[in-house]
Amino acid sequence: MMCPPLLRLRGHEKGTATVELALAAPILAVLMMGTADVGTAFSRKLALEQGAQRAVEKVMQTTELEDVQGTIASEVALQADVDESRVAVTFPRYCGTRLMPDVARDANGFADGEDCNAGEQEAHYIMVVVSDEYDPIFPALSLGTKLANGKYLVQAKAGMRTK
Repeated sequence: MMCPPLLRLRGHEKGTATVELALAAPILAVLMMGTADVGTAFSRKLALEQGAQRAVEKVMQTTELEDVQGTIASEVALQADVDESRVAVTFPRYCGTRLMPDVARDANGFADGEDCNAGEQEAHYIMVVVSDEYDPIFPALSLGTKLANGKYLVQAKAGMRTK
């Protein structure tokens, strides 16, 4: 049996909206903070990708460069606003779908190695991988694997077929 004061409150609906808001507000706040954090991280990843793509395109338009790999790395670092040590430039060579090992490079960075089998098409690429660390706005809400310094790794890749 309910006590009389509780029986009187049972029929009242005054203040129910306030109670509902108090229950829903923390959930909505966490969702908004998470969305802001994910948006900022995604924005940084896009900036890295665009920097890598612009640098590859810019370098490929200038053919008189002596050190293609070093020039791409420095250009990506400049465009993506990262340290040059965070940029990896590779020149993979494929025969059909097989990735071929690099043996030697000419002045333009093309790999020379074993010949492709009959019927396989040879393809040369420039691949750029740029990475940066992202410091979340709300670390308690962040998902993923943290680095030792408490930040998260953000990587972007760009490539272009050269031959």
